[in-house]
Amino acid sequence: MQDLLIRNVKTAEYKEVDLNKHYDPEGEHLRRFGFLKSTVVSPYKDGEGKLSVAFYTLLPGQSNYPYHQHLGREEMFYIISGKATLKTPQGDREVAEGDVVFFPPNENGAHMLMNTSDEPVSYLDIDTYTPSDVVLYPDSGNVRVLAPSMQKSFKLDSEVNYLDGE
Repeated sequence: MQDLLIRNVKTAEYKEVDLNKHYDPEGEHLRRFGFLKSTVVSPYKDGEGKLSVAFYTLLPGQSNYPYHQHLGREEMFYIISGKATLKTPQGDREVAEGDVVFFPPNENGAHMLMNTSDEPVSYLDIDTYTPSDVVLYPDSGNVRVLAPSMQKSFKLDSEVNYLDGE
């Protein structure tokens, strides 16, 4: 059973995450995908609850993840400090300290947060727990399938017939 949990963004322990290095260390990328992350609570790790909550910090020049939309999760950012550029289906928007942004689980919720400033950007990320999710990446045409026993990426244009090979 989960206990009451209190975490402070200023004293939390952060882990450095470098998506470019992890997924394609030899590749050439248009953006630097990386951040500092402190997981507050995670049903994915703990097996309890319905919310995933984490603190993130984007250093200047970093983007959190490639531009994407979830089909199974709702997500919300609260900008704690700094200013960033948020890529959305309606175009780029500036977000700043105190802003709350909600991303529905559809094409209107596509997003990518980019730190285009000279200062770090800190934000709280809350998303609903779903044991499985499909994530679409509109810029690259990629689709990622997330399930407890697998994480795989595919190209949307490589669709096959449902009974292909059966």
